[in-house]
Amino acid sequence: MIVNVSALYDKSCTCRHCQTTFSTKRIRSGTLTMVQRDSVFYTTFKEQSLNPIYYTVSVCPQCGFAFTDQFRDRLAPWQKQVVDEHIAAKWTPKNFGSIRQITEAIVSYKLAIYAAELTDQPHAVKAGLYLRLAWLYRSQENVAEEIRFIDMAVNEYEQSYIHTDYKLGDKEMSEVRLLYLIGELYRRLEKFDLAIKYFGKALAFRNHTIESGIIRMAQDQWQLAREEYKEKKEQKIG
Repeated sequence: MIVNVSALYDKSCTCRHCQTTFSTKRIRSGTLTMVQRDSVFYTTFKEQSLNPIYYTVSVCPQCGFAFTDQFRDRLAPWQKQVVDEHIAAKWTPKNFGSIRQITEAIVSYKLAIYAAELTDQPHAVKAGLYLRLAWLYRSQENVAEEIRFIDMAVNEYEQSYIHTDYKLGDKEMSEVRLLYLIGELYRRLEKFDLAIKYFGKALAFRNHTIESGIIRMAQDQWQLAREEYKEKKEQKIG
């Protein structure tokens, strides 16, 4: 696979665990041509090898701690200890700082998810990792793994809503956008009753938000979920 190298640049990172400075790749946003964005904000690009989510996770080559810009800036002493025991002590030095194929991107997300769970990162941060990993599996047409990680993502997004930590995972994430996303993820899992519930919560913001596009999407997907729910019940009866 040929990658447009000029679209990539090197970013200097400092490991949140061992303080090692290392270099990792990022994508220049102006070099991307978007083809479409779907109902859970999964974006397809003209050159999929330049999908920015391939490079979202930084992996320290020295200790193996994987993190994103949304992780907390500093680790507490207890977090450093668990990372030492469960990650650094078992790590074989490997460099993720070059051009990544999708398989390496998937590994980087799994490393970051493990690190996020160990260090108790905010629910929104973990949710974002699960959802982006689901997107990577979708691009491989691996439906089983996509659904598995969507299920994990929606559980974390629900916790993020309950604990109101969603701004920690994405500064652009508003309450109405989060409610819509939870609803749509549940619809994809065919949990239509929960989907309808969360779309309803999003639609309650109709007169209290400037995000009219999200309201329109919530209205459309609410209607779709109701129809799908009705069909599912009819199939059970039949």
